Amino acid sequence: MATNTAVSSSSGALVTTGGTMSSAAPKDFRQKVSQMLAGIQAVIPDGSSVTVGGQAVAKTDLVNEMTQVLSGYQAVDAGVSATKGARAQLGANLPGFHKQYLGIMDGLISSLGRGNPQLAQFGFTVPKARKPLTSEQQVVRAAKAQKTRALRHTMGKVQKAAVQYTGSLEVSVDETAPAATPANDTAPAAAPAVTQGTVMASAPAETPVPTSHTQ
Repeated sequence: MATNTAVSSSSGALVTTGGTMSSAAPKDFRQKVSQMLAGIQAVIPDGSSVTVGGQAVAKTDLVNEMTQVLSGYQAVDAGVSATKGARAQLGANLPGFHKQYLGIMDGLISSLGRGNPQLAQFGFTVPKARKPLTSEQQVVRAAKAQKTRALRHTMGKVQKAAVQYTGSLEVSVDETAPAATPANDTAPAAAPAVTQGTVMASAPAETPVPTSHTQ
């Protein structure tokens, strides 16, 4: 029996039933193979054969060929499932792996020295030793920093404390204020009102001055 029989699909793509595919499988090819296998098992009588490419192929061989095609998909499904599980496991273990890596890195740096050039062989960045500045370079750097702060209008605490307003000011204050209410909310006593029938003390009568009569 030929194992590389070419079968033309409904989309025109040629697919081998027993070997490798000669061209790309059409979309939903897996579903078509499953449906064909179900039809062969249900319709083709046991012990009979079907002529494929001019050759008689027994029903059992047809079933085996379609089963092999589906097994390829099943193997991919199993691989995808295993990959997802492995990725999930790796994601759960990554924090521990990272901590382990950092611990070993700290140990190597401590053992070899932070500035050791051999650290580059481990993939570590070797910090470059800072070259001390000369007195002239320090003066230039301080001058640049001062100019930069002036452009950015930024000042330190000492500079801010030295900046104060010294000009004259004209300030008007409104002294009108509402009368204060006593703390105990007690209103001052009002003067007694004069009512009818009240005897008021009169002023003392003036004594007449005696007059003298002259002849």
